[in-house]
Amino acid sequence: MDHSHFLEKNVGWIDRMVRIIIIAILWIWPLTTSLSIFTTVVMAALGGILFSTVIAQYCPLWAMLGVSTLKGNLHSS
Repeated sequence: MDHSHFLEKNVGWIDRMVRIIIIAILWIWPLTTSLSIFTTVVMAALGGILFSTVIAQYCPLWAMLGVSTLKGNLHSS
């Protein structure tokens, strides 16, 4: 098996900044409103998933779609 592309970075700087803004919304909004516990947990989990993609600079969905934003522009790899 060829693992040369395993977890190859595919999330660029602009993509990471957008994800950080979404993470902030997902994590702060439940603290400032009275959402249900279920909704709060779901939002926190989604924020956690996005946070892991920011840290790893790798998005499995982008990889499956053959997309990379690494150079700041959307382009197929």
